[in-house]
Amino acid sequence: MRARSSEKEEAEQRSPQRRSAGFAGTEPAAGPHHHLPRAAGNTAVARAIARERQEAHGESGHAAAHTAGANQGSGAVHIQRTADEELREAKTPEQIVAALKKSGHSEDDAWELMQYMTSQQFPAGEGQADFDMLGSIKDASEALQKVKAVRRKMAASLLAKRWTIRHYTGSDPNTPPGFQEVASTYDNAAAGRASEHTNVADWRSLGNIKFTFYLVAVDGQVPPRNWLNNTHWYAEWDLDRIPECWVSPDLLEKMNKPMDADGARTAMQGAKAFRGTGSQLKELLAISAFGAGNDPASALDTAIGGAFELKVPGGLPVAEWHKK
Repeated sequence: MRARSSEKEEAEQRSPQRRSAGFAGTEPAAGPHHHLPRAAGNTAVARAIARERQEAHGESGHAAAHTAGANQGSGAVHIQRTADEELREAKTPEQIVAALKKSGHSEDDAWELMQYMTSQQFPAGEGQADFDMLGSIKDASEALQKVKAVRRKMAASLLAKRWTIRHYTGSDPNTPPGFQEVASTYDNAAAGRASEHTNVADWRSLGNIKFTFYLVAVDGQVPPRNWLNNTHWYAEWDLDRIPECWVSPDLLEKMNKPMDADGARTAMQGAKAFRGTGSQLKELLAISAFGAGNDPASALDTAIGGAFELKVPGGLPVAEWHKK
């Protein structure tokens, strides 16, 4: 799903979804999702959540568990892992939603669900640790702590510009979209609004079914995207007002292939993915793209390593549709 919607999706869903200097703070300093205790680690907490839900739901929807242990000799601790075969075999958003409800994960928030779905999509083999998708997304606040004062000063003029996020949609130039909320794929599917345009491979590989997608605009300019030629409307929000979000290049090419946990970890190595508040990400992006001249929005693609998108957990209300 990307930062736009097709007209057919609007009719069927009443909700849209589609899809310089080096990047600041790219050292591997990822912090866990803020809902999860830092000391325990994302993987351990996700495993505990899954175990509690399996006990509460009688492990329905799961195949028989297998064991795997870290390669630590005779003292290795064997971890009990449960395969969610219905989720792995789901072919449509509706089937994904049904599998998540059956396994007890339908109430997970966007971050927890991404962690669970990617751990199922890229199962740990013998001797491997679970794949930790959240650990691959670096903490913007930690990255900013490593930025030198001189870089902040150089980026001040770019940071002073207006930074917003936009969701583009609508192929009819004369009629604005009729919906008033950008909704996630999960919410669309749960309400029976999903359509044939849904990119199932994206959500199966990245677990981002409860996120919505946007482009970043700097003083009204967004990075060039061919699909923008087919849209005529956009909704807009100040980036500073977004309490929680993350940015990355489009990761589907890296992740849409059969892999185990170690393969997924290797694929995500070096990916420039960061999460934090809108204000934190704005500062990090500005520092990374300073000196870009009159087209800083385009420079962001270079800074982050490819055509990038901003993701927000859940959806956002639309106050007004603007003509492009």
